[in-house]
Amino acid sequence: MTSRKTNVFNNYLINLFLSGTVLVFLVAVGCRPINPNSKAPYFSLQTYETEFYEKGTTFELDHDSNKPLVINFWFPSCPPCVKEIPEIDSVYRQYKNKVDVVGVQMIGLDSVSDGSDFVRDSGIGYAVGPDSDGSIAVDYGITGFPTTVFIDSDKNIYKSWQGEIKMEQIKTILETLVETELP
Repeated sequence: MTSRKTNVFNNYLINLFLSGTVLVFLVAVGCRPINPNSKAPYFSLQTYETEFYEKGTTFELDHDSNKPLVINFWFPSCPPCVKEIPEIDSVYRQYKNKVDVVGVQMIGLDSVSDGSDFVRDSGIGYAVGPDSDGSIAVDYGITGFPTTVFIDSDKNIYKSWQGEIKMEQIKTILETLVETELP
């Protein structure tokens, strides 16, 4: 009986320690959930060369723009990230006069050079650049990849989608945003 109580107590301590470690980690990285209808945090990044952007162009959350924005957090060695990029690009090409799109590459497992090479080889049209210090992901509370955040024309967070997103899902969200936002 004593051995069983000891095992239960040890399991309790291990679970308490692991829970505490996870909590400390989440606080340390500034993780917070994305709150719809909250103001989108300002950011800027330097773009890679794409079909419509020159290398080194500054892309920023522009509070003067009347266009909604789609932000896709990704990295090249993430299979679901890579799988959804052609669909995001296709939707961007369809809506580019009404909606801005930016890909924010996480640096860590992949380098800036890996991201730049991937973007060039993929023929992406929308703006893509590195989150060199991870601050954009922290400000947006990103906890998994890929994550796509939809920003309305007032620069409020409209919706967030964690995990691979399909073209039809993007279109449905954008059609709602464009319909309610633009004449």
